[in-house]
Amino acid sequence: MPSERRLHPLSILFGLGSLLRSFALPGLAVLVTAGSAGWGWQAWLLWLLPLYAIVGVGRYLTFRYHYEPHEMVVRTGFLFRNERHIPYARIQNLDGVQNVFHRLFNVVTVRVETGGGKEPEATMSVLPVADLEEMRRRVFAGKAAGSTEAGPEEASAEPAPGRTLLHLPPRELLLFGLIVNRSAVLVAAALGLYFEFQMSDRFFGEDFYKGPLRDAIRGLLGSVSIGDWLASSRIAVAVASVLALLVLLRLVSMAWALVRLHGFRLTLAGEDLRTQFGLLTRVTATIPLRRIQTLSIREGPFFRLCGRVSVKADTAGADGGAGEEKQKHREWLAPILRRAELPSLVQEVLPGLDLTAVEWKSVHPRAFRRELKKSLLAVGVIAVPLVIFLKVWALLPLALLVLWTVVVARQSVAHLGWAATGDAVLFRSGWLWRRVIVARFVKIQAVAIHESPFDRRAAMARVRVDTAGAKDLTHRVDIPYLARETARELHDLLSAQAARTAFRW
Repeated sequence: MPSERRLHPLSILFGLGSLLRSFALPGLAVLVTAGSAGWGWQAWLLWLLPLYAIVGVGRYLTFRYHYEPHEMVVRTGFLFRNERHIPYARIQNLDGVQNVFHRLFNVVTVRVETGGGKEPEATMSVLPVADLEEMRRRVFAGKAAGSTEAGPEEASAEPAPGRTLLHLPPRELLLFGLIVNRSAVLVAAALGLYFEFQMSDRFFGEDFYKGPLRDAIRGLLGSVSIGDWLASSRIAVAVASVLALLVLLRLVSMAWALVRLHGFRLTLAGEDLRTQFGLLTRVTATIPLRRIQTLSIREGPFFRLCGRVSVKADTAGADGGAGEEKQKHREWLAPILRRAELPSLVQEVLPGLDLTAVEWKSVHPRAFRRELKKSLLAVGVIAVPLVIFLKVWALLPLALLVLWTVVVARQSVAHLGWAATGDAVLFRSGWLWRRVIVARFVKIQAVAIHESPFDRRAAMARVRVDTAGAKDLTHRVDIPYLARETARELHDLLSAQAARTAFRW
């Protein structure tokens, strides 16, 4: 039997650190609130740490893995033993995650995934970096050996050298942070802690809101009502403060993007795409080309203003649950990309697809009328409370709302389109936030025609294409407002093409 291997001895400490990190915020809240109430029994929870350390030692002593000629075998458990046989040909992803402490001790957390479930087949926390590289070589050699009897030690195949498809310099990362503005989550968390621990009362006192703050607000409103010139300066200060806050939020978002995606690099090695990014936590994720189900190209208003797009890949497996978070690491092919570079990147990911040669087709001519009716129905629901409370003053906001509804309906329908190439179907949608979904024929699992009562009345239908990785409508080809004959022809075309093409899982 091949020699069995263990985790790195530091896995005990990293496991304990992971527990402390998971319970840091809830534990802090419990201790603070308990201390203010005069309770002290929560401190006894600290005795659980030595118990968990014992569990970590047991996990380290019982976790074993070794390499067979065609599979990797993982053994876990002491009382309840578990043995998993993972064929090399089924391994889709070998992802490594390194935070600052991992890099300090030259270790890495490894996830072995086959794409057959929500959880990884094995999570190894932690291994030496050299062991991860050896694992990659053995798995690649095992796949190259195929059905031959030669094992990984005997196979001579080596991973092809990676070819860089995309490297994002700091300037592009800062631009990405400026566009997406991810600081809202951080600010919401900070405000939650601020009010949870009643920091405002500690800094300003409980009487601050009943006295100075209330008087300041009343004074400002009173100055505005009588036309006092001082009100203008106060309003200017308030507006300047809001603008300064918005600028600060954008700067925080830019800093987040620079740290989170530092050194983002997309490389192609053989039939695998590999992404590497992160300054503090370094993530290395693998995207097998054959596992890509759909390609999603997105651009919001600020992306278009800067001439950029964002490209994501939806892969099979890791659907929901615990796998959803790991899927987010892997789905980004290009967080931000110059529009001029998009066709060449798509050619690398989906060979044979030329975006510049796609002939887009529009939806039914009466699609605008139907979209407008649905939108006006929603406006009618909003109009009832407005008329009740505002009376005649509701006419102006309602008129603006109806005008905006007409513009949105017309532009949304104008940007709806679909196309069928020699080996893929494409669907575009959205006006302000545009999206293009590409699904290859080899990934199509089902093609369906849907007709609502309104569709049948208007002689229309919609065509929906399902793939293995379509978790929701954001990753699905779902073409509405097609003429019934057009929908039937498209359905027959896609069904015939998918039936003639060997499905590649």
